[in-house]
Amino acid sequence: MATYSKYEQGTTEPDIATIKKLANFFDVSIDYLLENDRSLSDNEEIVDLNNFLVNGRYTIRSRFPTDRERRMLNGIINNIFED
Repeated sequence: MATYSKYEQGTTEPDIATIKKLANFFDVSIDYLLENDRSLSDNEEIVDLNNFLVNGRYTIRSRFPTDRERRMLNGIINNIFED
């Protein structure tokens, strides 16, 4: 417990193996533990998932979805992220 207190106080830092164990224990990502709020680089593009599901070009199990399937997928995503 004394070692963990030192981590919290910033007097010492855990090694990679310990960071992995802590992330697993607390069920969080390593990025979360390291407070890595990565921003997009200049060449990364943000894609609106709803628009992509309805209008984008993609396959599911090597088959293009029908318009009905696209609308259904969009509805599922909307339900997941409902306010």
